[in-house]
Order: sequence, then structure tokens, then C-alpha cells
Amino acid sequence: MSLLLTCLLSFQPVGIHANGVEQPNVLLIISDDQAWTDFGFMGHGQIQTPHLDQLAQESLMFRRGYVPTALCRASLATFATGLYPHQHQITGNDPRPRDNGRDRMLEYIASVDTLPGLLGEAGYRSLQTGKWWEGNFALGGFTEGMTHGDTARGGRHGDVGLTIGRDTLAPAFEFMDACQDEGTPFFLWYAPFLPHRPHNPPERLLEKYRVDGITDSVARYRAMCEWFDETCGELLAHLEERGLEEDTLVVFAVDNGWVQLEETSGYAPRSKRTAYEGGVRTPILLRWPGHIEAGEQPQPVSTIDLAPTILAACGVQVPEALPGVDLLTATDHGPVFGAAYTHDVIKLGDPSRSLLTRWVLRDSHKLLVHTDPSKPEELYNVVEDPFEERPLEDAATQAALRTELDAWYPARRPNLLVVVTDDQRFDQLSCEGHPVLQTPNMDRLAAEGLRFANSFVTTSICAASRASLMTSRWEGSHGYTFGTPAMGKQLADETYFARLHEAGYSTGFIGKWGVRFDPGVMSEHLDTYQPLSPPYLRARDGEDARHLTDRAADKAIGFIKQQEGDQPFCLTLSFNAPHAEDSNPLQYIPPRDLAELHADAAVALPPLSEPSVFEALPEFLRGSLNRERWGWRFDTREKQVQRTLDYWRMIAGVDRALGRVLDALDEQGLAQDTVVVFTSDNGYFLGERGFAGKWLIYEESVRVPLIIHDPRLPEGQRGSLVDQVVLNVDLAPTLLALAGVEVPESYEGRSLVPLFGQAPESWRSDFLYEHRMSHPAIPKSEGVRGERWVYARYYEQEPVYEQLFDLRSDPLQLTNLAADPAFEKVLIAQRGRCDELLGQ
Repeated sequence: MSLLLTCLLSFQPVGIHANGVEQPNVLLIISDDQAWTDFGFMGHGQIQTPHLDQLAQESLMFRRGYVPTALCRASLATFATGLYPHQHQITGNDPRPRDNGRDRMLEYIASVDTLPGLLGEAGYRSLQTGKWWEGNFALGGFTEGMTHGDTARGGRHGDVGLTIGRDTLAPAFEFMDACQDEGTPFFLWYAPFLPHRPHNPPERLLEKYRVDGITDSVARYRAMCEWFDETCGELLAHLEERGLEEDTLVVFAVDNGWVQLEETSGYAPRSKRTAYEGGVRTPILLRWPGHIEAGEQPQPVSTIDLAPTILAACGVQVPEALPGVDLLTATDHGPVFGAAYTHDVIKLGDPSRSLLTRWVLRDSHKLLVHTDPSKPEELYNVVEDPFEERPLEDAATQAALRTELDAWYPARRPNLLVVVTDDQRFDQLSCEGHPVLQTPNMDRLAAEGLRFANSFVTTSICAASRASLMTSRWEGSHGYTFGTPAMGKQLADETYFARLHEAGYSTGFIGKWGVRFDPGVMSEHLDTYQPLSPPYLRARDGEDARHLTDRAADKAIGFIKQQEGDQPFCLTLSFNAPHAEDSNPLQYIPPRDLAELHADAAVALPPLSEPSVFEALPEFLRGSLNRERWGWRFDTREKQVQRTLDYWRMIAGVDRALGRVLDALDEQGLAQDTVVVFTSDNGYFLGERGFAGKWLIYEESVRVPLIIHDPRLPEGQRGSLVDQVVLNVDLAPTLLALAGVEVPESYEGRSLVPLFGQAPESWRSDFLYEHRMSHPAIPKSEGVRGERWVYARYYEQEPVYEQLFDLRSDPLQLTNLAADPAFEKVLIAQRGRCDELLGQ
């Protein structure tokens, strides 16, 4: 499609000016905080802008103009440089903290070519008036200016320059007259502090808008818009009076949108500082009598295009670095891009740290992609729905636009640190209310992230559970557990390691691997592979033996320190602790310096440890490996106290090691770019029911901790508790979603990212549990764990043994209702649900 309709444009070569002037003067008019709708020529029924309406009639008008970002300093820097904010590095109004780095921000404008600077090299005089954030006017390449930029004298965003329009227009008139008298072409930057707050218009204008049904704040804003229009009229009249009208290219746009709140002086949501139409849309006008024929152009364009358009019109070579196009000669504009950033720059020199939203507009479709993982992508048809009230579901269009957006400005992909412990059930953290155990680093992740209150494994044994973590498949689908053949290439290629590595991530694994793949099939998917296994304290190291937990942390810190450049990483740190060292008679082996931790703590008998609870179980469970290992660890009071304390000490050792790894992220400047996921491979019996180990569909066995710490989450969501049922098979799709990587169709879990914000209407309310390992002392089982009912079926027992528990009345799962006639219908329903889930 041609960018400019032939019937609307007659562009003569530069140098053939109507009055013989070789180069046109340029008047750049920039409105400050005005909605794209708030002009007479844009259809507003109350706001009167007669002078700009007349300018629009005489101009080539782009009704669908856009600014790359809806914040004044960043937007004005784009006007001045022709660069996107992530290119000129000015993404916000102030550094964070505001007292530091202000001088460094000024270095950015001084380090790039500017529009007034390039025009100056071509013989132009230039005057800065009005809004200007970049220190003294000379830093922007202006030959003259009103803004001194001295912070000691109130310099921040314009100082003396802000008097233009509000108090006087004399500096602009005098400048134009002087340039005309000496025969020098001029560039005039007119960016008045209008209609920007304070909304204090002349009383004569305010009275016009004080009508019934209009609040004072709205009346004031509307009067400000007309006041701004009056000043534009005076400038345009001066050009005409001096005979400069046909020698001057007039360019008009707004720095960012504004939707006035009715009751206060502030702006409404989805306007200024956002990527929505109310923030980024602006009309763009180009008037040059005799060179640009008046008319309208429907295709969307951007203020990124104004610098190359002005330079080309003035006969100045357009630098190749400028991403915009000359609106007067381009044949195809292509998509329009933009981004929203934080008001204050989070880290100078790294725009992606401040990034909130990227957006792309092609023809009528606009896609917004937010860095906040709790916000889904948004797709709109902004021609049919200009106020973005009806999001679309069009996967093909969304995918195509996302590809274009990522090619324009790929957002920083987060690093991913996955921390997995072994045999740590859901309540073994101090943030879960544990009476003795202290886990300050796990607690910190929970306090600053999301803690999932109902996180479960689909098989409670390390081999099958870890395979599910890696592949997002149930045991019955991936088919791997102890005693089965190794997993092959197909499953290896589906692991989150493989998918992230293919997407450009540096991938690493340190610690307990716990699964088997065919030889060589994982080698191309892991850049670092350092498996570790007990003993926890190696005899060959003697008294100086470093605990396995600490050695794993050392290697993880080494991996972190080796990361260079912008390549994101995914590191899985898999601690063996607090799993027992089965061959060691002491079972739980904490770090030596933690051997006396909690020595004075009262260790209660485990809940449900009464003999009657155990005796009520069926014989095949009473004789299972759970009971045998209970004899190893908890069969005497003395043993139970010592083993429990040592188990807690091992978790404390993991927590301390985790803290060291988190500190390394801080020290390397990576903490704000790294999502940390903390979980365990399965739960654990600590003597409850007369058991040790796991394997069974009881809460102690299947329920695990899950914490996701994403530094991009807004403050209001940090520390939240998520109640939805989530599973170990959800880990892989969640990691891929966080990285912006497509989730394979083979994945059976669901990304948890939608739960980061408002929970979706549809989410699972139950899940299939299965344990299919062939072991003479571990009964195979399958079942369903729901929000109320827990159903288990031990299908190799003769006859098949079933359990049914009502969590509402029996949260400890003590009373088996399967044989109770009163619950026959529930049993049949749960049995059918189990069959249904098995068939999926």
C-alpha cells in the first residue's frame, strides 16, 4: 500500500521553495498532555481549537499518529533524536533514586545526533522554548534556547523555557524575525507547558467551559486546550504577517495523551504513561504551502518519523541509524511500534529494566505485551474499537504481531533459577507456621513472591516426579520410574532444558538428577551438567568435609558468576537434602556446624502417631516399605527426636545455601532479572500414621511447597497466597511461558502464569494421582485428589482396595468411607472420575 495517496501529496524537490528560499524554516509545535480526541478537527464537540483546526485543513493530516512512549521526557527525546527510547536511553523522567544519576542522564542526549544539531550543521539557527528535560539547550544541539538546566536554579524540565506560551511568546517572535532579517533558515522548538497542569487557564476561557454537568477539573482542562490553541494561532499569524508562511514547514504533534479525570486534576487510567490509545495516539500535521498538498492519510505513522521527514525536507542527509521514515516519500510505513516504561528509570543504561509494556500496531490490529507476568497479552482492532474495550481472540494475528514485535525490540527474557529439594513436604518451612524450623531465605522468596497453598505431585517418588517436572507429563505418559527403561530422545527433546536451550538460554543442572535418559540424548540440551549424590560428608575429606548441600551451592554460584552478556540462563539447582542417606545408620546427615541447631527445641510426637491410626490401615499398608523405613527412623522416642531434628537441620542447611545463591545473584547484578522457583519433588512422612517415606496419596506424601519469586510482579501482588490446585507437571510450561517460549502440545500440565494475577475462571479442581513402580513392598495405586474428595484405588490388591476420604469433615484422612453405603454414589462418581482422567 502506498503510504501517501497520490492525490493528496505534491512534493517538490528540496531547494525549489515558493519564494526562492533554498531551505524551509521549520516550526515544530508539540502539545503537552492532550488527548488525541481533544481537538475540533478530531471531532471533539466542546473543546474549541479553531487555529489548529485551520492548520489541519491546510495540512497533510495523519489522524492515526502515535508516540513511541507516553511519557513527556522520553517522548520529547524521540522528537529531538528520531530514536526510540530504548535507543536514546531516556525512558523515564528521572533517575531512580531521583537525587542520583541526573547528570548521567544528560550524557545520553549529548552522545547522539539530534535534529537541531544536524540542522545546525546545514546552516540553521535553532531555538528551544518550552519543555526541555535535557539540561542546557546546547546539549540538544540548539544554537539558542530559553532553558538553562541549572538544577541549583530550579532546572529540571524547562525552567525559564516554561514561560513560553503561558507568559509570553516574545522570544519566539524575536527569533523568527532575527533569522528572517539575516536570511538564515530557522528551526523553532515550541513545546509549551500547555495544556499540562497546573490547569490554570485565563478566567475568560474557563467561563466558557463552566457549563451544567461539567466538573471544574474537566472545565479547566478544556479551557487549557483552547489556551494552547490560542498561542499556536499567534505563532502561525506571525509567520503570515512576516510573509514566512510559504517558507515554513509546520509540524504538529502531541508528546503523549491525556484523559482528564472528572473530579481531580489528574489523568485517568489507560492514558498518559500507558501503551493504550489514550496514551500513545496523537494527530500529526504537516503543512508546507506549495509543497505538501492538504489532505488526510489513514495509515498509522509515528513521531519517530518526524526527524527523518524534517531532515529530508530541509535537504539534510538522514542518518542511517534513524528507524523512522520520511513521511513525504516512503511507499510503505510498515508496523508502528512503541513501549511503556516506569516513570523513574530503574537502571541507567539498561532500558529493559524499566520496561512495562511493548506494543505493535499493523493496520487495524494492535498487540500489547506486558512484562508483568500477571497481565496477559492484549489484542485489539483499534479502528473498530478505538478505546480498546473489546479484546480479541485471534491466535494467528496475535502470533504474527508478536513475531514482528520481538524482531523490533526483544524484551529482556528473565533468567530462571529452579531450586528443588528432596523429600520436603509443604509444611516444612517457617513461613508455613512451623513451630521450630527457621527458613528465612525460603520465607523471603515467599514474602516477595507467590506462595502456592495447594501444590501437589502427581506421583510421590523422586524418579517419576522429577521426570514429570522435566517433561510436563504424568507417570503414565512418560513411563519412567525406578526399574523402567531410560527415557529416549523424544522425551529429552521435550524437557524444559531442551526447549529453553533451543530458544537461546544457557542451561545448567547441578545436584540430584534422579532420572535416566538414553546415553547422549541430553548432552546438547545442557551447557552445564554437574550431578551430585551422597554421601553428604565424604570420608576422604576428613574433618574438613564440606557438606553436599554446600558443594551444590558452590557450583551454582560458580555457574552464576560465569554468566556473561545478555544471554539468559536457566539453572536447576537440585539439592539431595533433606533426603535420608539410606545406607547411613544416622539417616539424616546435616552440615557439621548445624549439628546442634535447635538442640533445646521441643520435638513433639508426630500427629497421627497413635498405634490405633496405624492399626486401622489395611494389612498391605501395615506391611509396606513405609512401615519398614519407619523402623529405621522413628520407632523409638529417642530416635524420633534425633532424626526429626536432623531432618530440620538439613532443611536449615538448604535454606542457608539458598541464601548464598540468592546473594550471588545480587552481587552479579542479576537478582532483578531472575525468576526463582522453589519446590520439592515429593512430600514425606515424618512418623505420621506410623510411616516414613512417601508413595501414598496422603497429604503428607503428595503435597509440596511451591514458591515463585518474580521480581517483575507489582508490589501489590508480592507475598500473595495462591489457592488453586497446582502440580509438578505445571513447572515446565510455567518456565517456558515466563521465557516467552511456545509450550509444546505434548505438555500435559498448565502454565501457572495466569494465576499470577486475577485467577482465570476455569482451573482444575482435581487431578489424577498414580504410583506404578514395581516394588514388592510399595503397593501400586491410582486415584483422584479433589478439593473435597480423595479417592485411591490399589488396583493390584486382591480384591482391589479402595479408599474415599472427605477432606471437608476429615482433613486428616482417617476415616475411609469407601465401604459406607451412605457414600456409595460418591464412591461411584469418584471411581468414574479416576477412569475419566486415566483415559485423557
